[in-house]
Amino acid sequence: MTIDEQVKALEYGTATIVPKNGLKEKLLLASKEKRPLRIKLGCDPTAPDLHLGHAVVLKKMRQFQELGHTIILIVGDFTTKIGDPTGRNKARPQLSDDEIKKNSATYLKQFSKVVDVKKVEIRKNSEWFGKMSAADFIKIIARHTLARILERDDFTNRFKQGVPINMHELVYPIVQGYDSVMVQADIEMGGTDQLFNCLVGRAAQETHGRRPQVVISMPLLRGLDGSDKMSKSAGNYVGLTEDANTMYAKIMSIPDELIEEYLDLASSFDQKECQELKKRIAKGENPMLVKKELACNITEHYHSTVLAKKAEEYFTTQVQNRSLESKEFEERFLESLKLPKKTIGLLDLCAALEKKRSKSMLRDLIREGAVSVNGEKLTNVHHIFSKLEIGMKIKIGKRGYYELV
Repeated sequence: MTIDEQVKALEYGTATIVPKNGLKEKLLLASKEKRPLRIKLGCDPTAPDLHLGHAVVLKKMRQFQELGHTIILIVGDFTTKIGDPTGRNKARPQLSDDEIKKNSATYLKQFSKVVDVKKVEIRKNSEWFGKMSAADFIKIIARHTLARILERDDFTNRFKQGVPINMHELVYPIVQGYDSVMVQADIEMGGTDQLFNCLVGRAAQETHGRRPQVVISMPLLRGLDGSDKMSKSAGNYVGLTEDANTMYAKIMSIPDELIEEYLDLASSFDQKECQELKKRIAKGENPMLVKKELACNITEHYHSTVLAKKAEEYFTTQVQNRSLESKEFEERFLESLKLPKKTIGLLDLCAALEKKRSKSMLRDLIREGAVSVNGEKLTNVHHIFSKLEIGMKIKIGKRGYYELV
């Protein structure tokens, strides 16, 4: 591929590139110096699970990797202890060393679903920050002004609203930016919500006499609700490690207006294939048909062709077919549920059957009429069973079908 062809392919789907012509300049520089570009991604292991929203950036990094460039993954085991204030209206809770270590291990396993981790340069920012003296740290933060840090909307809004801003939050962008200096990043990537942090990294390189990195930000994938960005805390996410049936069904649940967004940001279809699928919808084809191809494509990417096909069949039987007799019920041994032997509440039964759902979520499902026992909807959260019988069939939500055995 020529430089111009590479630029066109790499710019597709991006939200922001700073400076505007920076990508081409970096590619020309790499060609001139006969070396791969160093593409940085910083990731604080604040939670154990990644979702399709995280994969948007990883997919673009995979493109760089396929063109022969080097991905540097910064595992923020030091910055996690500070907590990224991005999008927060209060300080993040601090994690223990054990929690950070555990989350870091699961991150790498999940990254391997998108990028070739064997070719990734993995660094922990405790490598440099953990060895610094207080004097060294002060020298780093002295290169930045408070006025510059307070430009970010998160801090401005909290200051206006009288919400406390802790001192350690103010230094987070500076600390994160210094990572770019240490790994000599040519390009840093992140979501649009990380643009400020990445730009601080660019400024940090300049103050240290280095070539400033180019910043590429990717759009934020909206969640299953069609409004807020995908996040685990909002419950509107598709996890990278979720089973094939769940992944397929969740994609099928997105509003039709999100299909094009998911084609561009979440699927593995190429640009031409995405355009063809969009044209079919524009010409009046039932969006459900395109959504099925989308769900199959995403599920196949994170699992396999066989499991994606089985997930499609499962969805047709368990969700689309409204006949209760046609459903496949998952058998659950009554004794293994460890329920009280006297009075059993509906909420406790649901919680025992679906441990991944919180009780607050289950309460909402019951009140919405999404829970039934032997075909009868039960909407009273406080419903009590005098006893549970073998053969009892419980439906929870759209995909939970259980039979007590």
